[in-house]
Amino acid sequence: MEVRLSLSLPRDRSTVPLTRRALDAALAVFSVTKECRDDIGLAVGEACANVVQHAASGAEYEVTVTIHEDRCVIDVLDDGIGLDTMEIPDPAPDAEAGRGLRIIHALADMVELRRRQPGGAALRIVKMLTRTTPAFP
Repeated sequence: MEVRLSLSLPRDRSTVPLTRRALDAALAVFSVTKECRDDIGLAVGEACANVVQHAASGAEYEVTVTIHEDRCVIDVLDDGIGLDTMEIPDPAPDAEAGRGLRIIHALADMVELRRRQPGGAALRIVKMLTRTTPAFP
């Protein structure tokens, strides 16, 4: 069994905590540990914050979450201006910003970032789940 949540969101800061909370509630129903939910929440929050800050031309973005028995797959899609490079930036040690993708990589088991045609970006985050009880009895 898998459960899929799809959100179409306006590019607005208020959608970041909303998305985190909705995902956390769904994962809690499936007995995902708090530590694992916190990692996923931070990663999805960083991904959404990046869209809100950097996807200049799109009015909306999409977050699709697929919860499988052993993993959670999160796809964040925007129609903005896209990225100059698919390389993860290396911010200066004293930089105030630019660490979002590095944080996501540190928390996730797999991260894939690609350009979308004609514009925008697609970010896929995969996190293996740890549970307090079996997933789907």
